[in-house]
Amino acid sequence: MFDQCGADVGTRQADAELRAAGEAPTAVPASEARTGPLTLLTSQQLRIARTVAKGATNREVARQLSISTRTVEYHLRNIFQQLGVRSRVALARVLEPELLLPAPVNGSADVSATSGVSPLT
Repeated sequence: MFDQCGADVGTRQADAELRAAGEAPTAVPASEARTGPLTLLTSQQLRIARTVAKGATNREVARQLSISTRTVEYHLRNIFQQLGVRSRVALARVLEPELLLPAPVNGSADVSATSGVSPLT
């Protein structure tokens, strides 16, 4: 339904909710199709894995996603098993290519790093 009216955000959100509920989502656009080991994860597991890979504790993940810490622990055990990792650091390494920040636009680098001058002075 969202696809047909051009509401890509609505489509992605509806698909994420369907996956979290264990249902098959609608067709995923080729630009967003996941490849590699991350395809083994459900939408909820992927959200948890991304948040943990960014350095959040189980309690922080639970608070951000409005779930219990026990649910986070359960999903993390499954994520570790499915991806063949044994630690949060190893999980972050698996997700590293996905979590990289985009390069600065128009060559705008951090001024303080190149000139020694704080950008606020």
